[in-house]
Amino acid sequence: MSRRRRQRDRKLELERQLRRLPLAGEDEAEERGLALVRAAHAERVPVHPSRRSRRVAAAFGAGAIALAIGLSPAGAKVGDLVSEVVGIGEDEARPALRSLPAAGELLVESEQGVWIVREDGSRRRLGDYDQGSWSPRGLFVVVAEGRELTAVDPLGEVRWSRSAPGPVRDPRWGGLGFDTRIAYRSGNDLRVVAGDGNGDRLVASNVAEVAPAWRPPGDSKLETVEARHVVTYVTADKEIRSVDVDSGERVETTEGDLERLGTPAAGGVGKRALSPDRTAMATLDYVDGRDELVLQRDGEKRQRVLFSARGLLTGPTWSPDGRWLLVGWPAADQWLFISAEQRNRVVAFERISEQFDPGGDRGGRFPRVSGWILPQR
Repeated sequence: MSRRRRQRDRKLELERQLRRLPLAGEDEAEERGLALVRAAHAERVPVHPSRRSRRVAAAFGAGAIALAIGLSPAGAKVGDLVSEVVGIGEDEARPALRSLPAAGELLVESEQGVWIVREDGSRRRLGDYDQGSWSPRGLFVVVAEGRELTAVDPLGEVRWSRSAPGPVRDPRWGGLGFDTRIAYRSGNDLRVVAGDGNGDRLVASNVAEVAPAWRPPGDSKLETVEARHVVTYVTADKEIRSVDVDSGERVETTEGDLERLGTPAAGGVGKRALSPDRTAMATLDYVDGRDELVLQRDGEKRQRVLFSARGLLTGPTWSPDGRWLLVGWPAADQWLFISAEQRNRVVAFERISEQFDPGGDRGGRFPRVSGWILPQR
């Protein structure tokens, strides 16, 4: 298949995903239902019952949850999950998050703020922020809270902060070395600021509620030395555009731009993630009531199903070495580290919401992984 045809097919698929963007309030309704599922699952007696006992207990919990959700239209999607709740969760899940299966650090967003998870499993809360994004070398994190855009170090110390015209969402840090830029949504506008907090400016107005995606420097033959900071975004009319933020000129959108725009790490509309070496794509496909984690490598004609679960999964996120994929299982309140190389190798941790909401009632949103990076400190 030619590059041009692959790019066209990728764009058509992304446009289909964009047409399926959720309606206002749908995500909140689904999250409330998922919170009920997680709460019922978390209230199990903390022993190790038989597999049959777990299924019976989950069946009773599912009935109560179904009554709580009711028959609202927004709850229908959660209702599909509840109908599959029996048998959720990995039986051998470990009760506490321990060392990661690969080198690097996670950036996690939870109800209580933005966190860093180190390789040994230790956690540090950076602050009461809504969202975060790693800098290219993992030296800093850009975080958003209200109308404030802030850069902090891995200890949570503020390096700079600036106010935006509108609520800040989906900050994304891109660039090379110390010549970096941060793209973010401010209300309905897309804005860009230099990595040191200077030079804030408007890039586009009337953009969709989709996070922007940076093109890595040197990623395309179309790129020149003068066009080092290219960002791809979606307009309110769901048109996909790429622009050199330094010159303000539009540039051709590449296949790589489309792939990055559609990944969870970029806040995209799809459930897929491009491997660090850009040779494999991991995708979550919902088939007959199950979410399947599917891997497609360059040069391989057939896809491989790495994992299948009842209900909905979140992610996926690649490890920096490209050997592991992290997905969330909200209904089971678990994280699953799934090997991309060894068949049927899964390392699971449960009670994830509790670990990122200490002292809470586990009723908040399920923690979201916004990046897994090997810091160059």
